Amino acid sequence: MQDLNEGLLTLTLVEGKLTRDTEVMGKMSPYITIVFKGHKLKSKVHDYGGKKPVWGDEFVLEVESPTEELVLRVWDQDLTTSDAVGFTKIKMSSLMINCGVEDWFTIMFDNKPAGEVKLKSHFEPKGGNAYDQMQSKFASQQE
Repeated sequence: MQDLNEGLLTLTLVEGKLTRDTEVMGKMSPYITIVFKGHKLKSKVHDYGGKKPVWGDEFVLEVESPTEELVLRVWDQDLTTSDAVGFTKIKMSSLMINCGVEDWFTIMFDNKPAGEVKLKSHFEPKGGNAYDQMQSKFASQQE
């Protein structure tokens, strides 16, 4: 019997609706970092994406338990540094429901809402039909 708690999760960073703006002049250039099990993944920077960035980046995560958490942070890239826009912690279980979700997740800054990020996930349990395909994608992402 296959273990439905273990498998690969494809996470797509769809878009953002950001309410916190770190730029005094001009538009923010937002990107996302995800920290999961000690690995840091980074989306592309949406140059001048402002408060409504669109990313479309896809990451494959190896899930061992629905209780695992990932930390998603939204940043605004400046010339020399990046300013934090907001962050959220997401339990894997909320991305694994019905083998995947498409939902908005609220990000926070200083304990206040700083906007939302739309995520799309697809969970393939270990031994599932698409698992091998996703495994090779996961392996190439690790290189």
